[in-house]
Amino acid sequence: MAVAPAWVPAWGGPTTGAPPPSTQPRRVVSLNLCTDQLAALLLPPGRIAALSHLAADPTLSYVAGRIGGIPLTQGGAEELLALKPDLVLAGRYTAQAAVRMAKAHHIPVVQVGLIADFDGIRDQVRAVAAALGESATGESLLADMDRRLAAAAPTDDRRPTALSLAPGAFTSGAGTLTAAVMNAAGLANYPATKGMTGYGYLTVEGIVADPPDLLITGAPDTAEDRHPSLSGALIAHPALLRAIPPSRRPHLDETLLGCGGPYTVEAVEALARARTDWLNRQRAGTP
Repeated sequence: MAVAPAWVPAWGGPTTGAPPPSTQPRRVVSLNLCTDQLAALLLPPGRIAALSHLAADPTLSYVAGRIGGIPLTQGGAEELLALKPDLVLAGRYTAQAAVRMAKAHHIPVVQVGLIADFDGIRDQVRAVAAALGESATGESLLADMDRRLAAAAPTDDRRPTALSLAPGAFTSGAGTLTAAVMNAAGLANYPATKGMTGYGYLTVEGIVADPPDLLITGAPDTAEDRHPSLSGALIAHPALLRAIPPSRRPHLDETLLGCGGPYTVEAVEALARARTDWLNRQRAGTP
């Protein structure tokens, strides 16, 4: 999985600053969940011709509750042309047939990649906001993000170890957005302390033998709760529960980390609170 921030503007203008009002896109189509969320944050609904169908999935999309009335697309090339966009937002590696079709019809395209840190979020928001003619809105979102990051920053050097664990013991090591969020919240990324870079898997036996201080799991009432699986049941393994009890298992809304955006600061705030709770329990001598 690629983790380096990457964006490829393909419209005829600079990558920073708003285009002239006469050229600001009025019918924007997004084909990617990450660009769906940026479009919904940066644009009024009337300038969004369609978002991808993933934007409406509350288990994936941060903006699922605010896009009512906006058309959704499956990302097909013919479907895209029928929407008559004047700008297409897309991922670097997804909906490639539609992206090729847009370029063949001389429709401007802005492509984005995955993000691994807050500098990547800043770069991507500014690039997309400039293409949309909404640089001022983008800067406002980033200013709020940076203010909240500063407020959530730790005031001491204690760094409890934290493990973000998905079904199947899938996790995120150094060089990932999850690691950047943990660092901003004053936590040490457990897989990184074990030498993991990027994404990978840990064994229950290894975790139990040397447990982290905190185990971060998805918020309650996730898709895993509604559709249990063997891989998801691993997180509730009795040995893992004994090693890391529920009091040390903060929940985190997974939509905050699926794509990096200004809203990712909410993950930092949640983990900063979990850090404070852990430190308070340590001082009180409670598990």
